[in-house]
Amino acid sequence: MLQRVFVDADVLASRTPYEWLALLRAEDDTSFQLHSSSGAVVDAVRLWRRRAPAVRGGASRRRLDLLVASLDEVVGAVAADVDFDAPDRPVIPVQADAMASGAQVLVSSNVSPPVGDELPFEIYTPDELLCLVDDSAASAVRNVTLLQDHRARRPDAGRATESLTATLTAAGCPAFAERVAAHLRALAG
Repeated sequence: MLQRVFVDADVLASRTPYEWLALLRAEDDTSFQLHSSSGAVVDAVRLWRRRAPAVRGGASRRRLDLLVASLDEVVGAVAADVDFDAPDRPVIPVQADAMASGAQVLVSSNVSPPVGDELPFEIYTPDELLCLVDDSAASAVRNVTLLQDHRARRPDAGRATESLTATLTAAGCPAFAERVAAHLRALAG
């Protein structure tokens, strides 16, 4: 069954986990769809700008447009005149946005379920969700691993390349990094 996965701002702003989710979504379009809200997308760009304060407004808008284009659905309209320096929204609206989108899954590094309340979706960290995708679509993970390995081995101008597993571990996905290492060993033959 196709799962509707609501992606929180912290995951959208984290290049490595979100890139893997987006590539896996593109590789296997029968397992899950990626959804978010306009507020989460804007907050993701705000988080990204905090990590790169020298970024100009045009780059922020391009980042926002890229995120919106990579999602299957964005709940709520994204304003044309977004203030990327405004404060973030509190965490609880994320759960409301996930419910509004009809999500079966919420992926976030920051949200824990409210005590005593039953939510209509499961909450996973990026590491947990990526491992679940590997459980159900290992061939897609292997194909994306091969793609990512080729990208990682391609030397960019003046940038050191880091192994896929080290990058995933540093991004908070150590269990998935172990699975990617197993796929790399299998691909090496």
